[in-house]
Amino acid sequence: MNDDPQASDSTQARSRAAHAAHEALRRLADSMRDASIERLLHDEPARGERLVVEAAGLHADFTRHRLPLPALDALLALARTLEVEQRRDAMFAGEPVNFTERRPALHVALRRPAPAAGDADPIAADVAQTLARMSAFGDAVRDGRWTGATGRRIDAVVHVGIGGSHLGPQLACEALAHDADARLECRFLSNVDPDALRRATEGLDPATTLAIVASKSWHTTETARNAAAMRRWYAHGGIAGDALRRHFVAVTSNVDAALAFGLAGESIFPMRDWVGGRYSMWSAIGLPILLKIGSRAFREMLDGAHAMDRHFREAPPARNMPLLMALVSLWNRLALDGGSEVVVPYSDALRSLVAYLQQLQMESNGKRIGRDGRPVAWETAPPVWGSTGTDAQHSFFQALHQGTNVHPVDFIVVVPERDDEERRGIALLANALAQVEALARGRRAGDDALAAHRGTPGNRPSTVLLLDRLDARRFGALIALYEHKTATLGWLWDIDSFDQWGVELGKVLAAEIEPLLAPSGDVPASRSPPTVEPLIRWIRKRLDDRDARPGAPRGA
Repeated sequence: MNDDPQASDSTQARSRAAHAAHEALRRLADSMRDASIERLLHDEPARGERLVVEAAGLHADFTRHRLPLPALDALLALARTLEVEQRRDAMFAGEPVNFTERRPALHVALRRPAPAAGDADPIAADVAQTLARMSAFGDAVRDGRWTGATGRRIDAVVHVGIGGSHLGPQLACEALAHDADARLECRFLSNVDPDALRRATEGLDPATTLAIVASKSWHTTETARNAAAMRRWYAHGGIAGDALRRHFVAVTSNVDAALAFGLAGESIFPMRDWVGGRYSMWSAIGLPILLKIGSRAFREMLDGAHAMDRHFREAPPARNMPLLMALVSLWNRLALDGGSEVVVPYSDALRSLVAYLQQLQMESNGKRIGRDGRPVAWETAPPVWGSTGTDAQHSFFQALHQGTNVHPVDFIVVVPERDDEERRGIALLANALAQVEALARGRRAGDDALAAHRGTPGNRPSTVLLLDRLDARRFGALIALYEHKTATLGWLWDIDSFDQWGVELGKVLAAEIEPLLAPSGDVPASRSPPTVEPLIRWIRKRLDDRDARPGAPRGA
């Protein structure tokens, strides 16, 4: 496939076809805005067969959307017109689907089975070698062979990263904690706020703590400064110089910078350019996951993701779970007036899933420029938000049921492996199903004076994802499902899901603004960005006043 960002004839032709197909679909969605979920469930007997799919241990039910089956057929035709299957195959083949940076997006290669003896694929060999190193190191830490500088066993890990190198590992460690080694505590440090370091290290002993610094470039500001702060924390605990080599490991592409920081070569794990941060938990970025759950369970997580990869690659479009999930999302973007998507996992173990999906989906698809270099004529990534059930029922569900906007909901429901005397697991399931029912059907509350206030309109769409248990394999499949949904939407919208140029501007401006905040006199207005110059002056005055207080340490 020719993915050159220059507007070639083929790119222009694809763009014209995309515009025509999207415009036809928009007209269809406008004509079906009043579709009734209840009526569709009654009038379309094939709905359960066509909109319920099982794959890789997951059960996905898309029947409760305002999506008539003829519209589903139109969406599948759109996917054919926009060559979604070909683009999917190009991604798996290692072609540069990240077309603005001319890079492949080969996160799927990270979870393939180990290559057979004699396999000449260099990427497969590199992945296998890295995983073997991770497993050997993780096993040594977990069984006590890798100790701190004083010879004491490691009992805590502080993972230093941000964004994709942070959210995935934290989510996985929380989600799979019930099968993890309770002797090893994992904490996560991402925010550059000094309070974050205090919380991440509170109660920990430097002599028994391992720090993992995860940064592809080693120059990400937040991670670099937090790594330096961790080194100072160790020094205050009496661990410095060569002793730090027993307490610091790194995941990076910049080996020289990690060595200059003081790390040993054996403690540096590679991160490749063909893996984006938000798709990277399967790589060496997942080292804290492996430390927490062990190498066998980590392999099972990879296997679950690979099972979803195979389904995505092999299942026909009409029975393809990630493709259907993306098509439903695209339809809702056209047919509803809410403009956002809600995710509600009925599992406290998945409490960080929403934050993870916010980055995965909004950083990937929060784009406005198409493959042809021009602004796209349709809306792209909807905002993603949510929280765990049943907590969410007592916060924002009121707006979902009776608010003026309609926001489709993904319910992720895990069947509990065991229940307790209070039957809380069964109550959790009942609450999830009750919310699905209430959103779809609503309530007619009679004809008294308060009926209008008590009634709920219903006809509010939702997807239900069922897992019979939350283990490493199903967790891997769940994350891969959302990865493939995200990439598919990028192909449907004709944008690049694998770059992130919008993130760069804030980093550049922060580097320019920081020197202007030093509390040492007035800054000429000409040097300050005009939109924030009054804010800089206000902050500088407070910093100067603080430093002028008798006995106040500078920057206190």
